[in-house]
Amino acid sequence: MTRTTHRSGRATLGVLLALALACTAAAPGLITVRPGDTLWDLARTHGTTVEALRELNDLPGSGTIYASQTLRVSGSGGSGSSSGGGGGGGAGEVSHRVQSGDTLSAIALKYGTSATAIQRRNGLSSTRIVIGRRLAVPGGSGGAAAAPAASKRIPSTVSASVSQNRTTLADRSHPSKDEVRQMVASTARKYGVSPSLAVAVAYHESGFQQRVVSPVNAIGVMQVLPRTGATLGKQYGLSLDLLSTDDNVTAGVLLLRQLARAHGSTEGILAGYYQGAGSIARQGLLPQTYDYIRSINILRERFANA
Repeated sequence: MTRTTHRSGRATLGVLLALALACTAAAPGLITVRPGDTLWDLARTHGTTVEALRELNDLPGSGTIYASQTLRVSGSGGSGSSSGGGGGGGAGEVSHRVQSGDTLSAIALKYGTSATAIQRRNGLSSTRIVIGRRLAVPGGSGGAAAAPAASKRIPSTVSASVSQNRTTLADRSHPSKDEVRQMVASTARKYGVSPSLAVAVAYHESGFQQRVVSPVNAIGVMQVLPRTGATLGKQYGLSLDLLSTDDNVTAGVLLLRQLARAHGSTEGILAGYYQGAGSIARQGLLPQTYDYIRSINILRERFANA
């Protein structure tokens, strides 16, 4: 029994390491994230790229950042605070018609700007938006070409894939948020994962929205990277299409399952989902990982009956 368990543990660790992204670091300066900031904003302000910020700070595929979070940045060479959600920095402005399920943060992510910038530009007193209203999106480019200075240094294959995936998902109909929530919970039960955990992760990553694609091509409800989906599909003998809501949810839940097998504790599962096994092995848990864990645990209370 001991020998079998040890062999299974090594196999699981091998899969998790295959799912981890290789990260590099340079001599960085420090910046503090302000409310409304996005990685695009910070990349523009500090003369770097979204990908560079992700790698330097071991951020997840979704690129999630938090207000008051401290990030390392190369390119600016100094420390200080970020500029906050500003204007276009020379980029154009686009118009977006609010659709069912849209949120300011999702719209900002789609066009490579910040929720704060959209709110200020349209004179919104809160983040509430009305279906059918047209919003002016400052600094938006309608897709992967947002933040021109930064996007030039993102691999063209990634940018092209992001653009194609956003277009494909925009042209499709998707389940409602409530339907997605139920889908995540039922898929979690199917694979022996805590439904409240899976639902909280899905809500945090995308707000239960399949149409969301991050600037680094994390896709859909569970914000799964293509290479992660391919690895999970191979491991479980499945053909996972991350543009399909069903398959996307399945991929995210299977990743949680793998992490549960490897770590057991909720903290370990969430740390692996956010930071990645490779980064954890090299550096231990990062401060922003603890922020992520706290956020998910709060959401789990909200979705306790999932």
